Amino acid sequence: MKLKKIISGLLAGVMALGICGFGLNAGAVSTDSSVVPQILKYGFIECNGAKIEYGIYGDMNGDPLLLLPPNGGDMHSFDNSILPEMAKHFKVITISPRGTGKSDRGTGKLTFEVESADLVVFLDSLHIAKTKIFGFSDGGNLGIVFTLEHQDRVSKLVAMGANINTFGSKNGVQLGIDAEYAYLCAAAFFTQDKSIALQRDICGMMVGQPTLKFRDLAAIKIPVLNIYGQYDLNKRWHSKLITASIDNAQELMIMGKSHSNCFDLTDTVINPALLKFYGVTK
Repeated sequence: MKLKKIISGLLAGVMALGICGFGLNAGAVSTDSSVVPQILKYGFIECNGAKIEYGIYGDMNGDPLLLLPPNGGDMHSFDNSILPEMAKHFKVITISPRGTGKSDRGTGKLTFEVESADLVVFLDSLHIAKTKIFGFSDGGNLGIVFTLEHQDRVSKLVAMGANINTFGSKNGVQLGIDAEYAYLCAAAFFTQDKSIALQRDICGMMVGQPTLKFRDLAAIKIPVLNIYGQYDLNKRWHSKLITASIDNAQELMIMGKSHSNCFDLTDTVINPALLKFYGVTK
């Protein structure tokens, strides 16, 4: 019992430092610059044994735009960044992946392939044959994986702060993620605390995942916009090679910004770029 308290205390300290994900969590993408739009539909969809939380905003008859959150993020990750503007133009669908928000954890290992399979069932349940996608960080990774597996379901993809394998992360960043994952593994084992085990599994999606190679990206034939910060957590060459590996892909490097703080320029840089890419004319 004493050991459990000690480990739990250490875990709280580590999590307070925000090591795992280095600011990839839901709170990091909030700019508080816009009013969150009214939610038009909220609920859960059974996806391969897990109930997945979702919300729909904007124009129910508009073109669908699916927002995929970062590691540990949920359906509210973009409430105060891109959601308000996107909801003016699209049927915006937000989602809490397995183990986040109020979604079930489900069973088995958390992988991008598992979440990609969830998205197929999710879109089918909403009767959406094809959608635009915006994914940030791990959400961008998921967007790439999903597009490779189900390209017929995606009309346009924006991946922001994405990496296709862990070699793309800067060395210090990946070392920090690996170290916290190791700590969470030990903490979960000694405490048998389910909440710690969940943190371990979510953090584990950044350890050894994704496992794509640049040559895999050549299969993507839909329009793609690759966004990253000038000082992103991913290596510059890795981000540029993602763009170069996809035919006719576009690229936007946000000057002076790293990863999550790219959203500081939501109104002036990100939203205009998204609307132009998605074909919205004002």
